[in-house]
Amino acid sequence: METEVALTGADIAIMLAYLLGVVALGMWISRGIKSSKDFFLAGKSLPWWAVGMSLVVSDIGAKDMVGLAADGYRWGIVMMNYDFIGCAFPLLVAAFLFMPFLWMAGVYTIPEYLGRRYNVQVRTGFAVIWTVFMVGTLGTIFVSAAVMFQCLLGWSFWFSVGVTAVVVAVYTTVGGLKAVVVTDTVSCAVLIVGAALICILGLNRVGGFGGLHETVSSLGWTEHHFDLILPRDHPEYPWPAVLLGLGFVLGPAYWIGNQAIVQRTLGTKSQQQARASYIFCAVIKLFFPVLLVLPGLIALALLHDKLGQPTADWDKNQILPLLVARLLPTGVLGIVMGAFLAGVLSNLDSYVNSASTLVVTDLYRPLAPNRSDQHYLAVGRWLVIVFLLGGVAIAYPVKEWFGSVFEAFQNFLTLFQGPLLALLLLGMLTRFATSTGGLVGMVAGLASSILMHASGMVFGEDYDVPFLWVAWWSFVVALVTTTVVSLFTRPYDRKRLEGLVCWIPVSKEAAE
Repeated sequence: METEVALTGADIAIMLAYLLGVVALGMWISRGIKSSKDFFLAGKSLPWWAVGMSLVVSDIGAKDMVGLAADGYRWGIVMMNYDFIGCAFPLLVAAFLFMPFLWMAGVYTIPEYLGRRYNVQVRTGFAVIWTVFMVGTLGTIFVSAAVMFQCLLGWSFWFSVGVTAVVVAVYTTVGGLKAVVVTDTVSCAVLIVGAALICILGLNRVGGFGGLHETVSSLGWTEHHFDLILPRDHPEYPWPAVLLGLGFVLGPAYWIGNQAIVQRTLGTKSQQQARASYIFCAVIKLFFPVLLVLPGLIALALLHDKLGQPTADWDKNQILPLLVARLLPTGVLGIVMGAFLAGVLSNLDSYVNSASTLVVTDLYRPLAPNRSDQHYLAVGRWLVIVFLLGGVAIAYPVKEWFGSVFEAFQNFLTLFQGPLLALLLLGMLTRFATSTGGLVGMVAGLASSILMHASGMVFGEDYDVPFLWVAWWSFVVALVTTTVVSLFTRPYDRKRLEGLVCWIPVSKEAAE
């Protein structure tokens, strides 16, 4: 991709100031890290407001800035449903039911809870799946950084990826979750400012909302770009799939069962603060559908002559870099690039810290029990480096195989979020779900999602299943299979389920 504009000295100075400030802050926070609990859960010392802001940028980062701008260009405001339908309601459900419950259970990870509720096979299975998913997610974030740096700085793909990985490794390796959350708080504020500047300056350039609507609607292939609800025969976002796949499965599964998200609430000071962090996140997230999707429509109005209608071989990830290069003046460009760096760093540190926590807790510790706490802390820190290297390795395949980084991330999620949500709901809300039922349901749900994803590759595009339908039907398969098998197998007794099912609290005798 050719560079349309070079950053001035002022722009670069602003970027470097932000970058050095975040690294210095992360290193300063690392002074208090003395145990694995400090590293993985920040010693349960995090305030609710900081966790709430960290949740925002753990969810919304570089992949979303680049990916939602690209998909906003392609599909329009239907992409806002990822926050309107897939965020607000699930956040409130998580805040008042699931997060306080997980906090009381004293777990470090979601697979750890599933292992206690079902069995070690379910715990190990989901731990391995989450590990693979997080490596893929790191790859999408690296691609997001590289396409922006290639356009605006002229850096090569691999140099961009390498620089990003080194910067994150410096403070995440030593600082753990506390450094992640504190730096995320700064990143959240910078991200909001940068995204707002793109929208304000872009709307001014296209003549406001009226001019934007008129220009986009006149293109001929954009009849549904200003529709939140699309026809049931839409190739990617038919309204039943959006409602069922996103609203009932992907959204709740993401906010209830995503390790990178849940781990922040487990580091708060109390159950009440865990709940407050989610509510605060929900309030902030109400603004992001506009901040992230609107740039795609602005790019469509300004750049359609150059970019044209999306095709199969069209580089969708270039939308945001080209818009930023065309739109922003000196100084403002540096602020927006700082915001983009905020998204990159916050996403990377969130996922790599959570991946390290998950592997140590659910895979390594069971194989190497009775080691010292300092040993597990050291392993966790080394795993940060390992995961960053894995993300670097997968970055180029992600760039080549998927239309946009947001599409890649959502496809990764739909492989397992349906079965995960089914087991979490049955495990937390019912007593009858058995260990055998959970294991069979997990396998059946994963198998169904893989088959649906593979249908398009095997039988051609006519048989391709939209990924939101994959999420819904894999959830249904896992839910039905777990229920049926559980009816014919023996459940755990009530004593065994204390503290694991919402309506079976820990007895006073056990608590004492």
